[in-house]
Amino acid sequence: MEYKVVVPPLGESVVEGTIVKWLKSEGDQIKVDDPIVEIMTDKINVEIPSPHDGVMTKRLVPIDTVVQIGQEIAIMEVEGEVTQARTFETKPESGEERIPQEQEVKEPPPEFIGTVEHHEKIGIHADKEAIEGGIKAVKSSPVVRRLAREHFIDLRMIKGTGKGGRVSKDDVVNYINMRHSADKVKPDFVWPQQEDEEVIPITGVRKVISEHMVKSAFTIPHVTTFDECDMSELRDWRRQNVDQIEKMHGVRITYLPFIAKAIIFAAKDFPWINSTLEEDTLRVKKYFNIGMAVARENSLIVPVIKHCEQKSLLQIARDMRDLADKAAKDILSMDEITGGTFSITNAGGMGALGSTPIIAKPQVAILGVHKIVDKPVVRDGEIVIRPILNFGMSFDHRVIDGGYAVQFLRRMIEYLENPQGWLIGVI
Repeated sequence: MEYKVVVPPLGESVVEGTIVKWLKSEGDQIKVDDPIVEIMTDKINVEIPSPHDGVMTKRLVPIDTVVQIGQEIAIMEVEGEVTQARTFETKPESGEERIPQEQEVKEPPPEFIGTVEHHEKIGIHADKEAIEGGIKAVKSSPVVRRLAREHFIDLRMIKGTGKGGRVSKDDVVNYINMRHSADKVKPDFVWPQQEDEEVIPITGVRKVISEHMVKSAFTIPHVTTFDECDMSELRDWRRQNVDQIEKMHGVRITYLPFIAKAIIFAAKDFPWINSTLEEDTLRVKKYFNIGMAVARENSLIVPVIKHCEQKSLLQIARDMRDLADKAAKDILSMDEITGGTFSITNAGGMGALGSTPIIAKPQVAILGVHKIVDKPVVRDGEIVIRPILNFGMSFDHRVIDGGYAVQFLRRMIEYLENPQGWLIGVI
């Protein structure tokens, strides 16, 4: 029988992806779970497995096409009667388990694919044709070609260092860094007399991220509250113990695990902070899956540390380290980037003193962490120097009132400023 392959769910808030590579050709024999196509989203690249044994009879969409969740992308011929492809929705009780739900899928007409209107819709510009020719003209891997397309690079401009002059991923990354460094003014640099500019289409991961940020910013009424935290006691405790902890347990603990624990403690009195808003229903979570924003090359991903309320500081620190390493290598699984209930973004690691972070839908709050700076403050009538960390928490004003958010942030800071009462029990 004929079986239609559709794009499955690709993660929370992900509504579309881009076909990066077909892994099976028309006429290929396919076994169940064989990867048949690679799809790129703003979060991760996913290889879609075959749900049945069969033969690939037709591929419905070409490479570099943007496809929606549930869209038909291929047709297989399978033996016997099988259940047709389904899409999925989140089960309300857990926020994680998925149950099937039939959904009608509208496929773009074949005559539309490849037209100018179609190219404009999926972000392909006329200038890209020349670049694409340069990419195909050079021997390279799929990863290298994808990087070249994302950064609008003609691979003929790069000298390959691989075997037989093959262009490697490192060659492309070095070229990108060199191109960025050219922006730095040198003493003998002379600005060109004519007008000059670099045209970079917003496509691929960057395009999907921008669309999601627009949706979040313009559908959620964001409000950001700021507060300062005196990190003196926590800094002193960490300085006294961090080396010994690393020697004994193999993990160098940062401030983020302490902040995660303080969020959990404070949310006991302000539980709506740890919730998701889905249409007209607020789902207050009794567990804490804390997302941690990690910057990557021209993109951002948010790995999720599951059930932080059940874990020690050391285990949270290990999970944060391991997930950050996976994010850098682009090997995160779908389970490791979904299911978040509250997010942290650490702009302080890059020197920021303040920010107004954007909430990750459908969550209702996100905490911005910034650089710890020694500042003069008044204590007991005297001016003293203290390490001050400035927090900025954005919240969804549809469900979180200002007073509620301010009190939660202040309560969280109180836990961080007075850690001795709870540290021993959570190491």
